[in-house]
Parts: sequence; C-alpha cells; structure tokens
Amino acid sequence: MRLEAGEVPALPLPAALVDPDGSVISHTPEWAGRCPGTVVFQAGQGNLLVSPDAATPELDLLMDRLLTELRDAADGLDGDERRRMRVMTAGLELVAGRPPAHVSHGTAEEVVASALTAISARAQGLGVQVVGPLPRVTVPAPAALALALVQLAVNAQRHENAPLVVLRVDRGPTFTVEWPASTPEPVRLSTHRHVLRRAGWGWGYVQMVADALGATALPPAPIGPGTRGACVSLGAPRLGLPLAVIQEERVARSTQAWDQDPQCAGFGRVVDGVLARLVAEASRQPGRIVYADLYRARLNRRRTWVVLTPESGSTRVRDLLAGLQHERALWRAPEPHATRASALSTLLQVAMGDPWPSVPPAVFADVFPAACASLGVAPPEPVDAVAYPEPRVTALLLAELGGQLIRQGEEAWLVPPPGAAANPLLHALGTTSGAWLKVGPGA
Repeated sequence: MRLEAGEVPALPLPAALVDPDGSVISHTPEWAGRCPGTVVFQAGQGNLLVSPDAATPELDLLMDRLLTELRDAADGLDGDERRRMRVMTAGLELVAGRPPAHVSHGTAEEVVASALTAISARAQGLGVQVVGPLPRVTVPAPAALALALVQLAVNAQRHENAPLVVLRVDRGPTFTVEWPASTPEPVRLSTHRHVLRRAGWGWGYVQMVADALGATALPPAPIGPGTRGACVSLGAPRLGLPLAVIQEERVARSTQAWDQDPQCAGFGRVVDGVLARLVAEASRQPGRIVYADLYRARLNRRRTWVVLTPESGSTRVRDLLAGLQHERALWRAPEPHATRASALSTLLQVAMGDPWPSVPPAVFADVFPAACASLGVAPPEPVDAVAYPEPRVTALLLAELGGQLIRQGEEAWLVPPPGAAANPLLHALGTTSGAWLKVGPGA
C-alpha cells in the first residue's frame, strides 16, 4: 500500500509525513510536532512520524539513559563480546522507537558475522552454515538485522528441534534462515506486533525490525524438499504501519502489516466484530478519531481509515525491558556501565508503577559497597532497615543526587540535598522538589 501525501490528513493519528531532510510535507490535524516517544515508519522516500497521544518524557529520559549505557558498555569491550552487545543494543533501540534514520549502515558480511557470534551465545549446540559468496550490498541497521536472524535461528532450534541452520543472503537483499524440517508442518508462531497482545518476544521483534526498516518478514514455511525457512527482505521499502482503508464494509486497501494481524480482515474481506463497530462509530462522527480496543479510525471522504495504534510510551518501555531480559545471554558490560545499566532498568520498572525492589541484608552488605565504588561514591553509614533497597539503584541515586540514606520507621529513604531539586532523575521518578525519596517496598 502506497501512502500519498494528500492522504496523510485522513490518518487517525497525530502524524506527519516528512522528507529525508525532516521537513514536513503533510500532517494530520492532531499533529503538534515531534515529542519524546515519537515513532518513525519508512514511507517511500520519506518517513511517517507518529507521536504519542500523551508524551512520557520521564520514561524517555530513563530509556535514553539506559540505551546510552548499553552503547558505552559495548565500546568498552572487544571482539565477539563487543559485537554481541552492539547486536542487543541496536535491537533495543529499534524496539524503543528510536528513528532508523539515525542508525548506521553496513554490509551483508557485517550482518552475518554479527549473527554468527550472537547465535553461538543464544543457541548453544546449534550448528550454523553460511552460503557464500555474500552479495556486496549496503543495508541499514546491520546489528538490528543480525538480531532478527538470531531470533529466527533460536526459534528453529527451540520450536522445531533443528540441529543446524543455514544463513543465506540473496538479491534484494533477502536474509534467509533455513533448517531441515523435522515435522510435516512448521510450528505456528502465536505472536502479535503489539506488546499487549503477545506473550513472547522473538518473532515479535522480527516483525518490529522489519516494520522500522520498511522490510518484509516472512514466517517459517517450506522452501524445498525437507527444508523450511524464514526471512527478512529489504527489497522495495514498504509502510510498516498496520493500516487499512475500509469502503462499503470491505478492506479496499491495506498494508502487509495490517494483513498479518490475525484479528484484522485482509484485503477484500468484510470487516466484523470490533472493527465493524469501530467503522460504524466513525461514520457517526465524520472527521473525528474514534477508538476501540487497540484500534482507531477516522471517516474521510466516504472512506474509513483504520490503524492498529503503534506502541508508544509505556508499551515501548515494556518491550525494551522484555528484550533486555530475553537477550540476557548477549549481555556483558564492564563497570561502571554494568551497575548503571542494571540500576536504570530497575528505575524504569519503578517509573512504570512496579514496586521498589528489596534485597536481604546479606546481599545489600555484599553488593552495595562494590556498586558505590564502581560509581565513585563513598558508601554511607549502614542503614538498619527491615527491607533493604536494591543496592545498585541506591548507589546510582547517591552518585547522581547526593544526599544521605536514612531510616524512617522500618523503611529506607534517600534525602536529596537542596541542589538536587532540578535533577531530571527525580522528576522521572515522580518526586516533587525537596521531597524525600522512598527507595524500598511500599514507595
């Protein structure tokens, strides 16, 4: 589906079409400019920017800090460890909605080399062969593409008991992972583009990286006698936004991302269920955006534009944290980045509403002095609390805010000095100026 500039105002989103230089070509009435949490989709020679309904600058601050620590950690490593960390970080940047225009470009050789070293860590015992020679092509986000190949290889081993996979790069370029078929039919991957609709992460990531780069991701399917494969093809850039145009209750136009949604009616089909109700509501409020479930719609010139709302804000954070946990085998960070990254991931969870974590006294006594040393802050006098705060988080807060750690009742609190009132970290945690910060359970 090709999106014309004149059609952009009909989209049921705060969105703008921009040229390669970033100049706005066309936009919807709700577009108020780029803000933290804005997601970027390739749209032909330009980009479609979609901003969140409500900006979450505090979450974006913590996400940016975490991604910066991961990038810096990779720079402090060598060889395969550096390559694995860069693969993980590049993938998480795309999951976090960072613009693909800002990522690096590389070669097919770099994609395959990065995939090989990451597969060896994520899928131990899996044999890997590479079909050469590899084409001499330039591709965007080579490390993020490599992580997509890793997911395909891991899925082949985990879901289909594949003893080995073959990596192939064809013209397009198309990156394919092949494996010997051990069952008559491939295992159906139950997943979804949106984090609120899926339990896993692997194939969901493959779809996300394809959408961000304007590529096409094809799930496992037979490709020859006794062989199955899955691929990511860059080819001609496509719009990765799940979007459809409904006319006379049928899907008249749709993107591939829309057709791959198991809850959406594909091209030419009649809409039903929640989508039918959404189209009916849009007809009662022409020109306005209406909402239902994860979808939204707008009636414009007798055509209803329907979209699966892109992930933004808190959903992006949950995907980033899930990816960080899912790819823990690729994690290797020297100090002080390891302590900072661990603390920032915990603070992201707290900012999302999760309870402050606690640790046993013995763990706090063992880890806290080392965490303070790695961040260059003198550990304060021990606090005799019933629930001890997470030591790396406590060390980071003391290093960045200063102040002192005290006991109030049975809980540990951080009392920031007056000069820390403007620190953005306090605002990210929802603490008002001059207020104490509870750093244990019950906060």
